Parts: sequence; structure tokens; C-alpha cells
Amino acid sequence: MKMEMKRKIILWGCGERAKRYIEFEYFKECDIVAIIDTYHIGELFEGIQVHGVESVKKLMNLADYLVIASTYFSEIYNTCLKMGLPREKLIITDNIQESIFGNSLELVKDLSSQLYKEMLLNQYKLIKINEKDSFDNNRLVGMGKYSKMEYMNDYFRYRTFEYIAEELLEENMVGDVAELGVFRGTFSSLINEKFRERKMFLFDTFEGFDKAEGEKEIALGRCDEIFLNYHTKTSEEQLLSQLPYPEHCVICKGLFPDSITVEAYNSKFIFVSIDVDFEDSIYAGLDFFYPRLVDRGVIYLHDYNTAKLHGVKKAVKRYERDNNLLMKSIPLADRAGTLVIIK
Repeated sequence: MKMEMKRKIILWGCGERAKRYIEFEYFKECDIVAIIDTYHIGELFEGIQVHGVESVKKLMNLADYLVIASTYFSEIYNTCLKMGLPREKLIITDNIQESIFGNSLELVKDLSSQLYKEMLLNQYKLIKINEKDSFDNNRLVGMGKYSKMEYMNDYFRYRTFEYIAEELLEENMVGDVAELGVFRGTFSSLINEKFRERKMFLFDTFEGFDKAEGEKEIALGRCDEIFLNYHTKTSEEQLLSQLPYPEHCVICKGLFPDSITVEAYNSKFIFVSIDVDFEDSIYAGLDFFYPRLVDRGVIYLHDYNTAKLHGVKKAVKRYERDNNLLMKSIPLADRAGTLVIIK
């Protein structure tokens, strides 16, 4: 009887997902010939040699497929295409229905019955849109550029923001808006468009996280070097290209709180988004913005109930303890567990 040859695959990623796939034998029906990663070149990951990105093309001569086991699948996928790798050999393990990423689910079916069942189930983990969307002509989320994947993948977060903004505007509340942790301007654009007549302060280094704080968070097991590197890929120009009303925006570049301007210091705020991921930066954000929040003003704190960034919740509890207060807040069940703080 002729034995069926095992498929040979390359796994891209040295994170928690790749570790889970290997430890729980997701690909026991395959031979993993190599691991690709940016930061662990030359090391062994779960007993398998790690190679750099520059080795991918050569290694693909030994493999049937390249399996992307990383949150940053979109960038990795595009990198592979730019290197000339055939699209039909690239497999994404996220639940993505976009045709541009090919038919990964059907390819996975031949490689891993365990992963196939998991991805098949995840197809049905959908969130229904708000029933008002069908006739709400004033909504932004789901319309125009706000119908792109980065908004619809976190529909609950962004649509909830819209309703909060509308409540604040209907009350004619006096104050500015701000965002601490801008990154590439995805949320900045939506805030700027919703509060189109309000001044908006935008705080970011546009160079990534503070090195010392990043190293501290890595040591605490809350993130890795890939996470830090990913957040360096931004710029002021990229932000400005996203903003519909840049004339109402003030960019405060640099490490917070050193980047606070006199104008921002003397301002009052009706809405603030804080999305800086790390404990000390979250604490600094609350320390500055909460006292300057008007009555019934809102802080939208990202990553409060996320899988790994546990410093966010610790910062909130520490701020409350240090200031002998209990902030009124409501946790949301959006993708990264936003906390809505109401003054």
C-alpha cells in the first residue's frame, strides 16, 4: 500500500498563535520545514529553526504552502506577494472573507482538520449591525471610507462611539475633543468627522512606544518585540491624510505628558480617546484628562479587557486608588474591551 506523502509547510510567526498550533499539534498531518520571523532569526522555536524574511523565497522551494500565523497577516501577505510568491501557496489562519486573500479555508481543509474545524466555526461568529443603520442617514460607520475592514471588524466599538458623540452634541456641551495614541489615524478620522466643529488635540510620538516602557511591558509578558515594531509604522503625514477636517486639529508630537501644550493644558474636554496600550502611559493619560473632563464628558479607554495588555486595567485601578475615587464606567464587549468612563 502506497503511503501518502505529508504536505510540507512553512509557518510564519513566533507568537502565541504559532506556539498553540505547534503545541496542540494542529499540523500533525504536515511537516513544518521552517519558521519565518523578523526578530528570532537563528533561534529554535518549539524545536524548529527560525529563518529571516529574506530566506522565504528559497525555502518555498522545499514547501507546498506558507501558513501565516500572525495578527499582522495583511502586511505579511502583501510582503509575500511583493517577493513574487504565488498567491495560491499563501494561507491565512484568520477568519477573513475578502476575496483578495484567496480561499484559505479550503486549503486549510487539506492541511489540518483541527484548524479547519476551528476556522469553520469562526465563520459564524458574527455581530449583527444596529437595526437603526438601515435608515440612519447621519451615520458614518458602514458608509464611504468608514465601511472599510478596519472599521467593520470593530463595528461595535466605532458605532457605539457614534451614538455617544451624538448624545454629547445634542446636549450642546462645551469643550474640545482629544485622542491620546493616534497611530495611523483610523479612529482620529472618525472622531474628527463626528466632532467636525470642535478643536481636536492629537497626541502621539509618531515613532512608536517609549523604549524603556516597551521593555518593561515585554518583561511583564504583556507584549513582544513584534508588537513594538508594528507600532512604529506611522507618521504625521499618514495621519493628516486621514483627517477630513485637519484645520480643526492640533498635533501634539512627542512623549506624553511632555507633549502637552499650554493650549491643551488650559482646555476642557467632552470626549477623549485613550489608546496607548501600556500601564504607565494609560495612567498619565487619566491623570491629565480626567480632571479636565466636563460634567458628563466621556473617556473612551481602549484595551481595558483585552487578552494581553493587562496593564490597562491595572492603570485604571491604580489611578482610582491613588486619587481616592471610583470613576463611573461601563465596560464594552467590543473586540478589545473598551471602557467607557463618564464624568
